[in-house]
Order: sequence, then C-alpha cells, then structure tokens
Amino acid sequence: MDNAEYQEMPCISSHWLKDMLDSPATCYRKHLDPQRPVQNSTAAMNFGTLVHCLALTPLQFGQEFIIESRHGRSKAGKAGYAQLATTGKIVITPDDFERASAIVAAMKAHPEARLLLTGGKKEQTLIQERERGLLPLKARLDIHHPDQRLVGELKTIHHLDTMDTAIQRYRYALSAAFYADISEAETVQFIFVQTVEPYEVAVFEMPRLQLQDGREQYQSALRRFDDCWKTGKWPEAEPIMPDDDDPLMMPAALMATNATNHARFDLPVGELAL
Repeated sequence: MDNAEYQEMPCISSHWLKDMLDSPATCYRKHLDPQRPVQNSTAAMNFGTLVHCLALTPLQFGQEFIIESRHGRSKAGKAGYAQLATTGKIVITPDDFERASAIVAAMKAHPEARLLLTGGKKEQTLIQERERGLLPLKARLDIHHPDQRLVGELKTIHHLDTMDTAIQRYRYALSAAFYADISEAETVQFIFVQTVEPYEVAVFEMPRLQLQDGREQYQSALRRFDDCWKTGKWPEAEPIMPDDDDPLMMPAALMATNATNHARFDLPVGELAL
C-alpha cells in the first residue's frame, strides 16, 4: 500500500487526533468534510518525502519521483514542469536529489541511526479495528522492528538546536504513544537529521513519562472524536478564560461569553473540577 492509498483510508490517524486537540471542527474540516479542499504539499514536505523514500524504500524512487533539470522559470521549463506534474509523481531537481542523498549518507554513517535503519519493516501500515459503529485506527510506521518491540520515526529538521521545540510543537509524544500502542511496541525512537550542511544526525528515544503523557492526550482526543462521530456535532474550540475569574477583572466580551455559555462548564457526574 502506497502513501496515497493510506491517506484515503477512512480511519483515525494520530494526525486526526492532534487536530482534535485544536478543536473537533478543525478535525472535521481537514479530514472528514466532503467539500474539504485538496491539501497540496509544500516544497519542504516534498523534500522530506524524498529523504524518507531514499532512506527507507529506495526501490520505489522511480514510482514516486521524477528528476527535472530544466529551468522552471522559462516558458518551456514551466510547460515541461506542468506536463510532468500530470503524472502524479513528485517533480524534483538534480540538486534536490543530490542533497537528499547526502542526508541519507549522513544517517547511515551515524551508528545509532544506521542500526535503527537496518532491517525491520519499512513504511508499514497497521489497522486496528474497534467496536461496531466506531472508525478503526490506522498508523503508517516508518520503521518497525516487531521482534524488538521497537518503532522508529524519521524526521527532517532544519537544525538540531530546534529539536526540543519540534517535539513539543508537532506533538511527537502523542504520535509516539499512538504508534507504540497500535504496534504493541515498548520503545519509540526518532531519527532527527538536518536538511542543511553538515547534515548532523541525532537519535532520540521518547521517555516513558512523555509517552504516558502522549497516551493520555491521544486517548482523550479519541474519546471526544467518538462522541462527535456519534452525534454528528463538531464544535469549534471553546474560548480560553483568564486564570483570574474575578468578574471585575474580566473584559466585557469575555464576561458576555461566559454568561451565555455557562452550561458548558457543567461537569458530568463523577468528575472532579481540578
């Protein structure tokens, strides 16, 4: 199964659950709305896909990419590019291919990264069925070593100094926990590689405490998704109220919102307000 087929599967992925944390409406608009626009890949996304292909499934390069050397700004170049784009393959330049190849070489020269990349199953799709009426879960693992109960993820990054920021921003702990649970893995490791010279590499193992935090996040998002799926209601994000709930300190607009929507803060029986 290629990535395009995987994306079209009507199953819940970790990306869906991350969007649920923003709001159910965001998740619906991006993944479920029949009228949703096609999400075009950026140049950075295409380059990341290229690195993944050369590192994980190099034999599929010809099926997914075309190298175009003509100048894209000329009339002939634009026409040629447009024609190649109709093939459904990603058009790259010789410079892109050379740089991606150098990045893959850097990973293979890194002892820990090379060990993670060696053997195992690459780009493996897993589906987890659930009770009747609920959508299944899906995951596409970059690297899976089932005998070691280990999952590996490859991430391109502009500079390793921003690795901690990327882990938080893209909620990699949620992804890691989701992948670990659906594959019954005990360990999730990330290969981070710079996309600029000198193409430095780092291998990061998601700590168990962060895995548990990510697990709680995705399970909470999944419960809310199921509720929205059953009711057909996908609300926008609720407004964030200030920490100080003294009415004298609250802007008039927030006071009006709070007064109008006070029922949303009612707690189900058995839950505690913490």
